[in-house]
Amino acid sequence: MKFVFAYDVRIEQVRGTEQYYHNYFDYTVWQRYLEVCEKLAIVTRVVEVGENEPRLNRKISSGPNVSFHNVPSISNPVSQLTKRKEVTRILEEQLQDADGLIARLPSEIGTVAIGVAKRLGKPWAVEVVGHAWDALMNHGSWQGKCYAPIMTWRTKNAVRQAPYALYVTRAFLQHHYPSWGYHINCSNVEVPPVPQQVLDHRLKRLDEHTDGWQTVGIVGSLASNNKGVDTAIEALSMLKGQMLRLRVLGEGDKGKWIELAERWGVADRVEFCDPVPSGEEVFRWLDDLDFYMQPSFQEGLPRALIEAMSRALPAIGSTAGGIPELLPEEWIFRAGDAAGLAEKMQLMTNNLDMRRNAAAANFATAQQYTKDVLDKRRTAFWQSFKEEAVRRSILSNPGMVKG
Repeated sequence: MKFVFAYDVRIEQVRGTEQYYHNYFDYTVWQRYLEVCEKLAIVTRVVEVGENEPRLNRKISSGPNVSFHNVPSISNPVSQLTKRKEVTRILEEQLQDADGLIARLPSEIGTVAIGVAKRLGKPWAVEVVGHAWDALMNHGSWQGKCYAPIMTWRTKNAVRQAPYALYVTRAFLQHHYPSWGYHINCSNVEVPPVPQQVLDHRLKRLDEHTDGWQTVGIVGSLASNNKGVDTAIEALSMLKGQMLRLRVLGEGDKGKWIELAERWGVADRVEFCDPVPSGEEVFRWLDDLDFYMQPSFQEGLPRALIEAMSRALPAIGSTAGGIPELLPEEWIFRAGDAAGLAEKMQLMTNNLDMRRNAAAANFATAQQYTKDVLDKRRTAFWQSFKEEAVRRSILSNPGMVKG
């Protein structure tokens, strides 16, 4: 059985080899789907890099029974007109002999893939991982703002008709993108089982670190405004009397953010760290923080926040996406409200008991997102989709049934 996975992401290929890399979509992600299918065709954007050239991604994405099929970007009006036909052709080639489609939304490639699957009579399912409106309105370009209502409508329409829908939130995305089909909530974020010692170590650190500088961190891309780094920098400038510094871990151009920190007079208290692969290196980076924040303008269910919570970090988050599903109301502020964030930061910095309580509560919540818990739920959903694909295959090929 073969499934096609369609999404708009940028995967790096070492030129002349079958080695593909992506820090999030590594081979372990594809194994979720390979639990129920023998072959998985990834249709997305592929960028070649030389063997000795620096790569943005360091985790291996390629592996047995996974193939990659490059399509051009169709994320702007010009490419929509000039490249859509090529994208459609490549999707048709892969779906012709496939048993089903998994389209991750919102994405242009995923939306086009759904249209092709419907035309070919192939079973299809969607993974709803973000809010198109928030993502495009806060991307930072006028084109994004103009396109936001169109992409939101297209995503709503696709999800509403989806026979199978997997949401990464418990309620937020379901409210904005309801589905008429069989649907479940299951985060696409998973953390390894975390021993009790992690919480013990965190509480000990909090008890011992009662004065001096404290460090708050953010993990997120610097390529757009979606992660709220500007809100964090402005909020930090309102706390000049506090011994508080900010660290930001993420890929993208640091230049404009360094300039912003300089304009707010906090450049000496903000550090932009080079990206590291997800997993152990990110956990070590998180363990060196005193608390964490997710000041995003747009989210599904943020992986970085769940990972921080799994390290028993106290955390502050905005109202974006599924963040309020993870944190108690006392640590939530309105997205974009720098003064509101500064108030939460000051409270977190000055109140040891609240930091201890937040650490323990976050650690407990993160246990709901461990790999063993989510794998069972996710595999059962995809097994149901597989059974539908098998049924459809039998109906379309009566000769397969022996009587």
